[in-house]
Amino acid sequence: MNQVNTLLGSLMYYIGHFKKNVIGETTVSRVDIVLLGGVLGSLFSLLQSLVAPFIGRLSDKYGRRRVLLITTLGNALSCLIWVFAHDFKTFVLFRVVGGLCEGNVQLSNAIISDITTPETRSKGLALIGVAFAIAFTFGPATGAFFASKDLSALYPDIAERGLHPYSYAAFISLALVVVEIVYLYFFLEETIHYRKHQESTGTNEQSNNVKRDQMIRQKIRSLGFLNWIHLGFIFIFSGMEYTITFLTFDIFDFNNMQQGKLLGFIGILSALLQGGYVRRMAYKVGEKRIVIQGVTGCALGLGSIAFFAIGRRSIFWMYVGASFLAFTSATVVNCLTALVSLHCDQELNNQLARGHVLGTFRSYGQIGRAAGPVASSTFYWIFGSTYCYGFGCLTMIIITMAISRYVQQPKPEEKED
Repeated sequence: MNQVNTLLGSLMYYIGHFKKNVIGETTVSRVDIVLLGGVLGSLFSLLQSLVAPFIGRLSDKYGRRRVLLITTLGNALSCLIWVFAHDFKTFVLFRVVGGLCEGNVQLSNAIISDITTPETRSKGLALIGVAFAIAFTFGPATGAFFASKDLSALYPDIAERGLHPYSYAAFISLALVVVEIVYLYFFLEETIHYRKHQESTGTNEQSNNVKRDQMIRQKIRSLGFLNWIHLGFIFIFSGMEYTITFLTFDIFDFNNMQQGKLLGFIGILSALLQGGYVRRMAYKVGEKRIVIQGVTGCALGLGSIAFFAIGRRSIFWMYVGASFLAFTSATVVNCLTALVSLHCDQELNNQLARGHVLGTFRSYGQIGRAAGPVASSTFYWIFGSTYCYGFGCLTMIIITMAISRYVQQPKPEEKED
């Protein structure tokens, strides 16, 4: 690991250099592993940000089903590489292939947007959020269980072909992706023209080209602002989310089990809120208001952690802050995605095609997710946990004010595409 002439050795060298200059720590600890995981996570998100707009445009041209099948086949290839990733370079290759082929989320958003009306859009998109919350709550524990079963020890004869102690978890992932491919091939229908078959397009011929061009410019401007809001929000939120493991260990001396309980609490509460509050209230209240509620909740959550949980060493206030963060996780991205989809209209302009728009939207979010953990970790170790979470709280207040002033809720007559 300490050999700089290897990929892993080089990464650990730079992580150690970062710790020495930023944290002032030179001893090897579990912080190194957390930082290494953050680097690999940032790489995965960065690759997704590069390919998301391209995948979206392909789905507009060739259909959601076909492109989703191709990207899922790419995911299967990445899992196959993982099964035989007996060294770090091969493991990084698995992450690279997976990042370049990840299209499930944005294409699922596009498919749901294709088949729902504006009235049911947020309700449909919330199902994706529920699935994510459940998966991220129970997935790590399931993965840890299968990772504890060493296939290379159980079957030493085939270990020489590249199996490693974590091949079992990789094989289970591969099996699940294969099941997904079979389902997509036999049961998923193409949805790109679904609404057009059901009803006439909602954006009628404009009375004149001036009005049409004005509408196009307004939609593109609104989408651009929503993209930047998404980037800024994810940049801060993902960074705060990432440093929670540092915080709970540093301030409360949490062990892995206690950290798992806290993250599980956030995941389960988020799933319940998405399945209940968001699905029932988003259209009635308005997606913009739900987003404002969610970002405000994030400010309250980060403020609770910064000024009460840390200052008083209070686990109770830590869970209060976590509850607000669960509400944020349940509301903001789901309703921002709904707002973006409501501005789509390929009949007006190809730049407003749903796949392209949602792909670009996801790209901005993934840039924030790639950079946020690195920036927040640096801020955390330089200025301390109170200033880190206090700054996050202040930033969320600014984002809330920007949304209130500049984001437009599409009018009922403008919502249909």
